[in-house]
Parts: sequence; C-alpha cells; structure tokens
Amino acid sequence: MKKLPVILVALLLIATLVGCSSPAPASNEPGTGYTGETGRAYVDVDAAKTEELIQTDRDLVVIDTSGKWAEGHIFGALNTPIDQLQEIINDDFLLNASKHYVVYARDEETSKRAAQMLIDSAFTVVNRLQGGYDAWVAYGGYTEQ
Repeated sequence: MKKLPVILVALLLIATLVGCSSPAPASNEPGTGYTGETGRAYVDVDAAKTEELIQTDRDLVVIDTSGKWAEGHIFGALNTPIDQLQEIINDDFLLNASKHYVVYARDEETSKRAAQMLIDSAFTVVNRLQGGYDAWVAYGGYTEQ
C-alpha cells in the first residue's frame, strides 16, 4: 500500500516535467521556412518537388513575384510582382487562402518576402521555390515567355 503514493507522486512529477518542456524552435534548414508570429510557416521546396506539386496538386497556384514575368516564367504562373502582392491579397478575389501556393522570384529575398506575406495573411499552404526561376530553368522545367 505504501508503494501506491510513491508511484502517484512519481507520475505527477513526470507529468509536470513533460508539461513544462518547451517546444523545439522552428528550423531554417532546407525543406522548412521562416515561422512568424502566427506559428505557421512556408516550406522551401526544390525544383523537383515543385514539378511534383504542379503535376499532382489540383489546388496549386504558382506565383512569379519577380516583376520580370515577361522575360520568362514557369508555365502557367501568375504575374504578381512583390510590390503588388499585398494589395492583391487584400482584394481577396484574385488569391484564395484555401488554395495551395508555390512562390518564386529571380532572387531569394523577394520570394522569402512573398511567402511570408502569404503566411501572415492566413494562407496556410505556401511553398517557396529555392533558387527561384534560375533553379527551375537549370532543372529543365517548362517555361514560357
């Protein structure tokens, strides 16, 4: 009978310690993206994964945020320059938060900003093409001008 209180105290102590542990910090390793105040994150994907998403995800929308759409872009991508993206998000009729997105640009910083804008605006499935348009071309992905 004396063992029961000891076991209960031990279980209570273990439960307390587990409950007090902090969650692992967000990772910035490849395959993950920046996690903002919302706790949501965009995911960094390579060109091969982007092609897989294009082929399999019916809800996928590809967005070129470079402002250089006319110079070449991923086949079927929307022309949405970074300086117009927030206005387009706010208009709430061109981009639907329930869709899935891949954003890219000609430079990493622009695509990171675009992905974070979508995350901060309650979009939940946001991917960012690592290496942008140049990585897509090097991979041999379909492009158009």
